[in-house]
Amino acid sequence: MESKIVLQDIEKAYGKEKPVIENLNLEIEEGSFTVLLGPSGCGKSTTLRMIAGLEQETNGTLTINGKDMKEVKPGDRGIAMVFQNYALYPTMTVKENIEFGLKNCKVPKDEREARIKEVSTAVGLKEYLNRKPNALSGGQRQRVALARAMVKNPEVFLMDEPLSNLDAKLRSQLRTDLIELHHKLGSTFVYVTHDQVEAMSMGTHIVLMHKGKIMQQGSPYKIYHDPDNVFTAQFIGTPPMNIIDLSCLIYEHTPFAEAAFVGFRPEYAMLIKEGENLPGKGMAIAGSIVTHEMLGTETLYKIDTSYGRVQVKIFDEATIADGRVIIFVPDEKLVYFDAQEQRLR
Repeated sequence: MESKIVLQDIEKAYGKEKPVIENLNLEIEEGSFTVLLGPSGCGKSTTLRMIAGLEQETNGTLTINGKDMKEVKPGDRGIAMVFQNYALYPTMTVKENIEFGLKNCKVPKDEREARIKEVSTAVGLKEYLNRKPNALSGGQRQRVALARAMVKNPEVFLMDEPLSNLDAKLRSQLRTDLIELHHKLGSTFVYVTHDQVEAMSMGTHIVLMHKGKIMQQGSPYKIYHDPDNVFTAQFIGTPPMNIIDLSCLIYEHTPFAEAAFVGFRPEYAMLIKEGENLPGKGMAIAGSIVTHEMLGTETLYKIDTSYGRVQVKIFDEATIADGRVIIFVPDEKLVYFDAQEQRLR
């Protein structure tokens, strides 16, 4: 399938300062829900703004559906953008806010009415059309911003942290709404967030960025279970992957001579009382339980070892409250990284 959006050798610099984005190459597939994920300052919002035409790339080529966007204005790119702060007109009603862009595009009145009815029903705003934004909750205002984008029938939706101003319950509800909306519309969604829960739950494709570079991209499953580097392993996952420096640990079964670090997910470890037999081949580390938190179906342990603090997630009902334990991880659940923190395979 032809890619909807292609960024080739993109560089973005402000004045003579060091570029915030260097040599970025990214293909965003048509119809995907692609999430640009990463910490503050990693370049994800800048990348989104370049796709929107709100920022001009310093070097490189950006195409949408095979067409070079270099001279194309934001309004002519077939995209709609939803911002974190809603950007609604406070003196206009919900209906007028949704209709505003259609009037600018000289869409006939009958078609405007039909489109407004369709999108307001889709996002649950039908009974709020005559209200002003200040009479709405945060979640309703964000739905107005979504409806205003949807009513243009864009080929691409760009969203810059649209849920970050909402409380946890509303964020969860709107995540579900956005997933359903993507399925319904079949459009290309490009979504920026620093929240890995949003990325993992909504994205069909995740692009993890750090300091203007792509660290890894792929499906949520791939990026979680098969990290390419220590950064990905520790950014994705709650809690993140445990990483142990092999210069401190003698482990004779290491399959790579050049391995500098070994990692494992907290849920792949077992806790065994000292003196009990190990269940098979794997890495065993002694430690003392610092805390254990009962989180419903799972218990999260923090354990101090000679190699630093390790977190372990256990799903059975029998809990070990305190004392000395052995952390055991089967060989097949261990991943190894070299001295440059890149994955060894």
